[in-house]
Amino acid sequence: MNTRHQRKFKVFANGVALALAEVIFWVALFVGYYSIKRIAPNVQLENEAWWAILLVLPFSLAVFMWGLRQKQQWAKALADEDLWPELLPQWRPQLHGWRFFCWRMALAAMLIGVLDLKVGARLKEVKSEGVDLMVALDVSTSMEAEDTGSSRIDLAKQSIQRLVNALDGDRMGLVIFAGDAFVQCPITTDYGALKLFLDGVTTDLVPVQGTAVGRAIEVCTQGFDPESPASKIVVVFTDGENHEDDAVAMAEDALDRGIEVHTVGMGSTSGAPIPLYDRFGRSRGFKTDADGNPIVTALDDATLIQVAEAGNGTYVQAGNGFVNIAPIIGAMNTLNQTETSTVAYTDFTHHFHWFFMIALFFILAEGALNLTFKPRMA
Repeated sequence: MNTRHQRKFKVFANGVALALAEVIFWVALFVGYYSIKRIAPNVQLENEAWWAILLVLPFSLAVFMWGLRQKQQWAKALADEDLWPELLPQWRPQLHGWRFFCWRMALAAMLIGVLDLKVGARLKEVKSEGVDLMVALDVSTSMEAEDTGSSRIDLAKQSIQRLVNALDGDRMGLVIFAGDAFVQCPITTDYGALKLFLDGVTTDLVPVQGTAVGRAIEVCTQGFDPESPASKIVVVFTDGENHEDDAVAMAEDALDRGIEVHTVGMGSTSGAPIPLYDRFGRSRGFKTDADGNPIVTALDDATLIQVAEAGNGTYVQAGNGFVNIAPIIGAMNTLNQTETSTVAYTDFTHHFHWFFMIALFFILAEGALNLTFKPRMA
């Protein structure tokens, strides 16, 4: 037998190569997307909400690898591996891998084309009706407690995202606070940028620990455009623990300026310990006091209710994995809707056709592989 033609069906080697290509593709996709979002705000996706269709790509890889594994098992049951080149001359591992790679890249290009990349051609003043909203998010260490089905801060961020999705023409800004407060995102109608700032929020952004709810309300009131005639509202997401200032007085002062203050209590009144994790995400127990006892953090709902009452707002307590934002939306709908003008990109040029052309290229390349790799006979 001519051993020069023996070719083992190397499922593992092909799998590693394709998996590595898959990882490189996703890293390049995410890095490219977020880089473009930061440096070119006029570049957008028309169907950004459909991004989940890209999950078809790793699923297709899993199905392909399963198919290769099945073929290998069938071939082993048919004959000895040394006889495969003569009995199965068209079974070439590299050919299978390259054909799938071309097919998978064509599918990726078509799916990205469906998302429809578009580039704004010019800036134009856009008029809309709505209210001005500032959201204050507590980023103190106690917000890492997991008595809401997940960490308090993760549930708060998810709830704020839902609030952003419910906006229509309203302007919104984001303030983060612990022992002090800072503007994370100025008030804007660019909801995409707002979500991007929200994604980057962690409990280590504010070095001064504590829960300065009053200071957060003050920074929120300062974040509004004093020239804007729109109705104004502040929403504070916090567990209210260890408040260090007179939050009730600040809510009253905000109301005197015509600004409503609403509060959302993150956590439970029974409390929970603060978990610790290493940099790999592995649990390292709980945060302890000087005596080595776990520190239990509990929701101070009494103070948050007083703040909401002083600010003529509503109080909502987080449930298990869910925050009911309907009272906040309802309060916004009762306020006077004022027409505001903002500058936004218009006259977008769509570029989905380039991705369909790339898909066509890979489809032709996949077909060419069938002509290039011809089976060799022993």
